[in-house]
Amino acid sequence: MTKQIAGIVVIILLLAYSTTLILHISAHDDQYLWDFRTHREAGKILASGLNPYDADTLFPKAGTTFLYTYPPATLFFYRLLAIPQYKTAFHIFLIAKFILLVGLVYFWQREFLKEDGNILFYVFCLLAFNSTVFLDMIAGNINLVQQAMLWLAFSFYIKRRYKLFCLFTLIAASFKMTPIFFLILMLLPDDKNKYKYFFGAGAVVLAYLLIQYLIVPQLFIGFIKNALIVVGEKGEVVPSTNKLIAYIFEIFSKITGMMIPHAFQSAIFILIAAMVVFISFKAWRRLKCTGIDNRAMLEVFLVCLVYALIHPRFKDYGYVLLLVPSFYIIKNIHYSKIAPFLFILFVMSNRMMLPIVSSLYDIIWAYFPLMVAYCVWGIYLYEIFSPEGVSNFGKEAKIGILRFP
Repeated sequence: MTKQIAGIVVIILLLAYSTTLILHISAHDDQYLWDFRTHREAGKILASGLNPYDADTLFPKAGTTFLYTYPPATLFFYRLLAIPQYKTAFHIFLIAKFILLVGLVYFWQREFLKEDGNILFYVFCLLAFNSTVFLDMIAGNINLVQQAMLWLAFSFYIKRRYKLFCLFTLIAASFKMTPIFFLILMLLPDDKNKYKYFFGAGAVVLAYLLIQYLIVPQLFIGFIKNALIVVGEKGEVVPSTNKLIAYIFEIFSKITGMMIPHAFQSAIFILIAAMVVFISFKAWRRLKCTGIDNRAMLEVFLVCLVYALIHPRFKDYGYVLLLVPSFYIIKNIHYSKIAPFLFILFVMSNRMMLPIVSSLYDIIWAYFPLMVAYCVWGIYLYEIFSPEGVSNFGKEAKIGILRFP
C-alpha cells in the first residue's frame, strides 16, 4: 500500500511539473523553442523565393544566430508550419512534442523495458543526463520526432522485421543525416538477406541526396556548407567527445600559451572513436557467442552508446537516445548493490544549483551527460564480458529499492 501511494504521489508531481512547464513555455514564446523559430522562418524564406541557407537572409528574420542545417527537402515540412501565425504554429508544435514525448515513454516501457519499467523510470526520464528531456522541450528541435522514428525502427529490428527497420531509420535520418549510422545494425543479425537490406537502404540515402542536388543544387550546396560549419563550431550545449577534447586543449593553451594544432585534436578524437568502436565490436562478438534471447535489444543499446560517444556534435538534448539503455542497465546490473548509487548519479543535474563556482565545476556539469554515457558504456562492457553479467541480462532484476509498481 505504501509503494502504491508513493507511486501515485510521484505521478501527480510529474503531471504538475509537466503542466507547469508547458504553460510556462507557452507564456514565453519569444524565449523558448528557438530551433523551431529558426526552422519555421527558413520555411517562410523558401516560400518567398530566397535562400534559407544564407545566414545574412536567415538571421535577421529569425532573430537567432542558428543556421539551417537540414536537407532542402525538409524545408517543405517547416513551410507548412509557416502557414499559420507564429503563436499558433508555436503552440501546435509544442503540444505535438509533448504528446509525442508521452507516447514515446509509454512505447519505451511496453516494447523495451517491460517488467523493468516502473514509476522511477518517469523520474529518470525527467532528470537523467542533465535533464535532457527538459532541454529538448525548450529548444524546440525536431529531435523527438527523430527519436520516435528511431525507436520504432529499433522495435522492428528486435522483431526481425528488417525492411521496416530500414524504412523508419531512413525516415529518422531525413532531417539529420547522422542516424544513417544505425543501419550498421543490419550487419549484425544472422540473416542471409542482411547485406541486401543494408546496401539497399544505403542506395536510397544516396538517391535522396542526389535528387535534391539535381533539382535544387544551390540549396543543396548551402546545406552541405552549413552542416560543415556547425560540426566545427564551438558549443557549450554540445557535450560530445569531440567538443570535450577541444575544450581541454583550449584550457591548456590558455594556461601554457601553447597553441595545439587542430589536426592533432582531430587525431586524438579519431583515436578515441576507433577505440570505442573496436572494444564495442569485441563486446558484440562476445554477446553473439552467448546465445541469449534478447541479444538484438542489447545490440541496439550498445550501438546507441557507440553513436553517442563518437558523434562529433552530439547535442545535450540528443541524450534522450540513452534514457532506455541507461535505465535498463541499472535494473539488470548483476552487482545490484550499486544500482541505487547509479540511479542517483545518473539523475544528478546542474539544475540542482550547488553553490560552487570554479572552472572544474563548469567543465564537469557541461560534460556530465558525456561522462555518464561513458559510464553506462563501461558497465555494458563489463556485464557483457562477465559470465555472471551476461547471463543476468533479460532476467528479472533483483533491485529492491527500484521496485515501485
